[in-house]
Amino acid sequence: MADLDALVAAVRTGDSPDARAAIRALAEIDDDRARAALGDALAGAGPLTALAIEALAHHGARAQPFAIAAADDPARRLGGVAVMGKLGEPVFTAQLRSLIHDPDPLLRLTVASSLYRCGDLDRELWSAWIRRENDLVVLAFLAAIAGGVALTHGTLDHFEEQARNADTPAEARAGAAWAVAQHDPARGAALAARLLADSGTAFALSSVVRRRGGPLATLIAGVPGDPAQDQIADSAGLPTPTAA
Repeated sequence: MADLDALVAAVRTGDSPDARAAIRALAEIDDDRARAALGDALAGAGPLTALAIEALAHHGARAQPFAIAAADDPARRLGGVAVMGKLGEPVFTAQLRSLIHDPDPLLRLTVASSLYRCGDLDRELWSAWIRRENDLVVLAFLAAIAGGVALTHGTLDHFEEQARNADTPAEARAGAAWAVAQHDPARGAALAARLLADSGTAFALSSVVRRRGGPLATLIAGVPGDPAQDQIADSAGLPTPTAA
């Protein structure tokens, strides 16, 4: 198919308007050559890769072997893992679990997202990961996931320690307090009260709760937050903060 060959060739030239248009077209072509070209375009982490992730995931079940192959390739691993999350199939969980100790924080974050989307809610896996994670950006993301999985009591202790630690970035402290509140509302409210006493952490907590909801929503109703996050909160039916 001459048109398919031309699209594949365009993708291989690297990021350009033509390559982006080709990727969008390949998303609609039911052919393994199209899927292979999209899988090859998963290298790196630029805008063309992001487009290829969406395009390959658009192929649904037929994309599975190409996502698996990409995740096995260090150069395409991040994109392959992201496609797995978009597809959300339990068949990927074993391969994803093998990557949770990867040294790259961005990959760990993507693995966490994809594992959760694929339905792996194992209490021991998430609890152990949260307690050992040393990257605070990844930990903040794990806190968001923690609201939807069962956790051990020791894991809540770890989150509380992070929420109380003044050296931890405000967003991570807020996320940790939010995670505790999903499992123990009274304990989470006590942590939230500490954060609300400081303007910086109060803003962070307000934004986190507006994004995620949960039992702390009433506590932050009068706390100024990011206007964009307030709009999200309004659409979710959460209280809108009063003016400072």
